[in-house]
Amino acid sequence: AEIPVEFGIGYEGKISKHFSINLQAGLMTNPNSTIIIDVLEVLGTDQQITLMINDAFKFGTVGKLGLHYNFNRNYVGAFCQVIALHGGDTPTDLIESYFGEDISMYPVKRNRTSTNEVYLTLKSTLYQAGVLYGRRFPLKDKRFEIDTEFGVSANIGSKSTLTSENRSLEALSVEVDDELKYYYSHYAFVPSLTVALAYKFSIKK
Repeated sequence: AEIPVEFGIGYEGKISKHFSINLQAGLMTNPNSTIIIDVLEVLGTDQQITLMINDAFKFGTVGKLGLHYNFNRNYVGAFCQVIALHGGDTPTDLIESYFGEDISMYPVKRNRTSTNEVYLTLKSTLYQAGVLYGRRFPLKDKRFEIDTEFGVSANIGSKSTLTSENRSLEALSVEVDDELKYYYSHYAFVPSLTVALAYKFSIKK
């Protein structure tokens, strides 16, 4: 459990006496997603922006790659992380109000109707880079241990798309992407606390 980022599974393999590589994959769900929104608000993100991305943050997938330096039962490391936020419905009137747009003025897709839509779909992919400190706590059974980590990551890039079931919003999507890039790069600093139950495939004799 990496709070407030993911619940997942990982694998760590040694590449030398002190260095190891860590791979993780997981899912972002409540309450993690809610905590990240709260962090963005505390750091100064415009409230309209947090309302805009709130539904997109309800569910996501996370991938993480890290390099650790191990000493005694401790380790420090650096990592990169990809957080893909999968959909969710964003109120159309919120997008129109913030960007000064009228969605009904955008062209209707082929074989679609010109029905006014209450919601649009906003997706974001965040690219984070960070550092961490961890400590290992061996259990009675030597094949198991509890690993705890504290880390912090900063946003180094993002890609957001805004889509509609009935209308072509490519131009508006670019504008939304540019705006969210600014907020993610300035305010997406995510502290994290990780607790993991680890199983060792091999142990020292």
